[in-house]
Parts: sequence; C-alpha cells; structure tokens
Amino acid sequence: MPNLPIPGTLTRRAIDGLPQLDYFVYLPTQGQRHNRVFVSVHGISRNAEEHLAGFTAQAERYGAVMLAPLFPEEHFPRYQRLGSSIKEGRADLAFERALQDASQWLGLKAGPLKIFGFSGGGQFVHRYALFYPKQVERMVLGAPGWYTFPDPSRDYPHGLRSSSAWPRLRFTPARFLTIPTLVMVGEEDDIRDDDLNKTRRIDAVQGLNRVERGEHWIGSMRAMARAFNLPSDFRLEMVPNANHAYESYLAHPPFAEQVFAFLFGSTP
Repeated sequence: MPNLPIPGTLTRRAIDGLPQLDYFVYLPTQGQRHNRVFVSVHGISRNAEEHLAGFTAQAERYGAVMLAPLFPEEHFPRYQRLGSSIKEGRADLAFERALQDASQWLGLKAGPLKIFGFSGGGQFVHRYALFYPKQVERMVLGAPGWYTFPDPSRDYPHGLRSSSAWPRLRFTPARFLTIPTLVMVGEEDDIRDDDLNKTRRIDAVQGLNRVERGEHWIGSMRAMARAFNLPSDFRLEMVPNANHAYESYLAHPPFAEQVFAFLFGSTP
C-alpha cells in the first residue's frame, strides 16, 4: 500500500472526510508482533505526538504499532466526556473513524483495544470503555481529574443515568466491570490546580484531588463488581516524584514500562 509511514518515525495522518480529526502513528522498526496495537489519548494540552514519543522504546521492545488521536479544542471541547451531548461534538464517533482509517491504511486489527489515556485522556478512555466495553481489552488511566462513577442515580457523565443531554443510555456492568484497569497517579499530584474540576458535587462525591478521586473510583468499581459477583482487576499505583505535568511521569523510568507491561504482559 502506498504512502505508508516510515518505521521508527512519528507520522501525522489526516482522515479523508473528517478534517477535524488527525492522528499520529508509529511503526516499530522490527515490525509488529502478535497484532499488538497501543493507543494513547492526550490530555487537555493535546500533546498527542509527545505521548507516542514517550513510548517509542516500549513500542520497539514489544513490537507494538502506536496510534494517538488529536482532538482539536475547536471541534471537541468536551472530548473528555465523549461529547457535549448525545448529538454534539461526539469524540467517540470521531475516534471510531480514526481506528477504522488506521485499520484500512495499515492493515491493522485495531481491537479490542489496549489503551492508555492521561488526565483528560484518562477521562475519555474510561468513558469510552463504559460505552463500548466489548472494544476495550485493557486500559491504563493516568491521573484523570474526575470520573464517571458506576452510580445509576446520577446523570451521565457523573454517573450512569440518562438525561436530556444523554437520553436512553444503556450500560452493561457485567462487561465494563471485567475490563482490567490500572489507574496511575503521581505522588505529588494532589494539588488543586487550575485544570482540576472543583465543583462542590465532584468534591463531595469523588474527593478533593486526583489521588483521592482515583482511590474512590477504584473502590467504587471494586464494590460494584462484588455486588454483581464478577471477577475484576482494578488497581491503583502511585508514581514517585510525579506532579500533574506529563513530563514528570515520563521522567520516572518505570512509568512507560509499567503501562506496557499491564497492557501487553510483562514479557515482550
């Protein structure tokens, strides 16, 4: 197929018919092994290219093709929630188009996904898994600012209840509760910075910072899995010396390896 990316380089791809969404791709120089595809979703800094650059050593060791969508703020201001409503700004649908394009262009089997998201990307990833649990095999969430809790009494995106903006939602706990999930939060990522959602409702239910919120969400997901008598694997790991700067996570050498080991297994 013509115009394929050069292995070992980061390539930006524009999607025909969907000009508002591009994605980055990285092909390992020694080729893909075991149909491995790693997907990474950026935070509100929208540094999709930097995301892949931080994992190139792992992509080479594991033989994984890497993909990273880029959600422009002008078109997807609330991509973290999958969209503004059921009808507007649907980042999940654009993401699906990107996966389809990558599958056709590169000849990939792009699902079920091994997927990572940082901050706002972590919000996108776990909500995408709620909507499409069959399409996510394993996920790693890097310090989301806040979460959708498995609470049917609260409107989405705070909980699982339908609303005027998101009518007729249908979630399947038996599926999304069995997706192995690792939440990673920096030990110093407990500051109530300008980017953190600090509404009273979020503070009261989820906690005052990203560390507390990760702990509460993991506990809620485990409790719901027990209530449904389902096997589950929800883990929380602290990243030493990391604050909420993505660079501080990458500066901790085991971080990138932990992400890949959880998604693909500890043996490349």
